[in-house]
Formats: sequence, structure tokens, C-alpha cells
Amino acid sequence: MRPPEGSIMKTLDPKYIPILEEKYGRYWWPVEYPEETSTDPFKNLIITVLSQNTSEINCVRAYKGLSARFEVKPEVLANARIEEIREAIRSGGLYNVKSKRIKELSQAVLEKFRGDISSVLALPKEEARKKLMELPGIGKKTADVLLAHRHSYAEVMVVDTHMDRIAKRLGLVKPDAKYEEIQKAFKVFIPWEKGERTGGLLWLLAKYTCRAQNPKCHECPIIELCDYGSMEKTRRQK
Repeated sequence: MRPPEGSIMKTLDPKYIPILEEKYGRYWWPVEYPEETSTDPFKNLIITVLSQNTSEINCVRAYKGLSARFEVKPEVLANARIEEIREAIRSGGLYNVKSKRIKELSQAVLEKFRGDISSVLALPKEEARKKLMELPGIGKKTADVLLAHRHSYAEVMVVDTHMDRIAKRLGLVKPDAKYEEIQKAFKVFIPWEKGERTGGLLWLLAKYTCRAQNPKCHECPIIELCDYGSMEKTRRQK
């Protein structure tokens, strides 16, 4: 595979995978998400909204609060009062913004897709992505979360702030790289034949070690591959 324009051809040596596994495997999704959110596209959309800017625990707590009060269906939530949605998801944080977004999304799914997101996901990947992004508040990342459940993360690499950060620090892309460039770079970097779990381990590395503030470069198991880490090491030696 050719490297994306503006990137450096870097691949993760499979020898690092058991090291990543040993260090971050214990952090693997400590919270179990409700099963229906992985099988029902609309429920997956709603829990993705609830997951924004909060912990996994709070996200699941908010979803359970919502599902205890309402059937999580577009026709139900579109007609629910925002105040009631807000109270149901209060435990998840940012409930004022998220309650409004949930109602607006539910109304839009009814109007644009007759309440059936699965029909959109059945379209060719890029066409489906474009249609999903017509929904209010749905950007590339959220659309790709939905598409990844259908096409796999190897086909649709979801790039959130964590993955964006490590792509740029590792030097996989330039600092001003856009979403699609980062996706392509990760498709080169990650040895997908070793399983999609590797992508998750890198996300955990970003969360616990390659933090936005005060990164723990001295603890990083792939520091040899990292442009940012090399610069930090040089800076400290001066």
C-alpha cells in the first residue's frame, strides 16, 4: 500500500504488539456496553452521542437511564420532551447539549431515513458516510463509528482526538494533516493481519501514556518509533 500524501511510510513491527498487550491489555474497555448498542444502528448512534466528552462509565450510565425511561427508537425520542431526555441522561454529563442533539437526531432520522439507519448503512461505504453526515451534529468521526460496526475497523479507521495526537507525534503524518490523511496513515502503520485489537491498544497508549498534557514518554513502549519522543529526549539532554 502506498503511503498517504504528506506522510512518512512507517509500519508497526509486530514485535511491539505483545509489549503493548502486556502494558495496556488490562485497561481493555473496563465497562461492558449494552449489547443492543452493537446490533441496532440507531442505538449505536445514540450511545455514540452519549459517549462524547465523558467516561465509559458515565456514558453507559446515561444510556441505561435513557433506556429505562424511553424505548430508544427515533419515533419515541423525536416526540419526547427535551426536559425528560435531559433528566434521563443527567448522569452522563453535558446533558443539556446531548438531550437537544438526541431529539434533533431522532427527528432527522425519521424525516430523512424513515426511521431506518440500517438502510443507509447498506449503501456503499462512501455514499453511506455522506448521508450519515447529513444528520445534525454528525461529523466524520461519528459517521465512521457507525460504519466501522458494519465494515470493521480495518476498513473504517475511526480517528478521535487520541488517535489524531499519536499519529502526529509518531510522525505518521504532518502536524496539519486532515482526518482522511490520518486514516490512511494508520492503515499503513497498523498490521491489521494481527487483528483490530492493535488499533485499540494504540488508543489506550494514547489515553494512558501519550497524553495531551504531560505525556509519559519515558514509559512509552514504542518510543523508538516516535518523532515527538526523540525531540523530547534531545531537548532534555541539552
